[in-house]
Amino acid sequence: MSLPLREHLAGNLARVFRYERRINQRCPSDDFLLHKIEKRMQKRFYGQIYALTKDGGGVEYENQQRFHPLHGKGKPLWEFKEHDHRMYCARLPRTAGRMDIVLFNGWIKDKDGKSEREDREIEKAIDLYKEFLAEYPGGNI
Repeated sequence: MSLPLREHLAGNLARVFRYERRINQRCPSDDFLLHKIEKRMQKRFYGQIYALTKDGGGVEYENQQRFHPLHGKGKPLWEFKEHDHRMYCARLPRTAGRMDIVLFNGWIKDKDGKSEREDREIEKAIDLYKEFLAEYPGGNI
């Protein structure tokens, strides 16, 4: 049986993992990044992720336009943003300014403002986060 994480990228400041569901061996972040968005958006998300691992400011990095914590029911998850594209993740601080990021799911927003669909997508991410914590108590990878 494989572990429910796939290492995506590792650098001096962060390691990034894609969460794979044990139930069906599907990886929602892969479904989003590889099958639901255009190549140019893939490159933008990969660029953000790469920057976080190499020189992105470590655990202190936050950017309201591109990478920030969710509020309300979305806590403690974080969100990568590229225009109308969203990808949810867990940001897990580690020692000496390092962090682990676990990618969960993504979607393309239909319109401006908060919607019911956005609430559902956040709920999906929270459910994936709970599954992840059941496998890795305390988020210890």
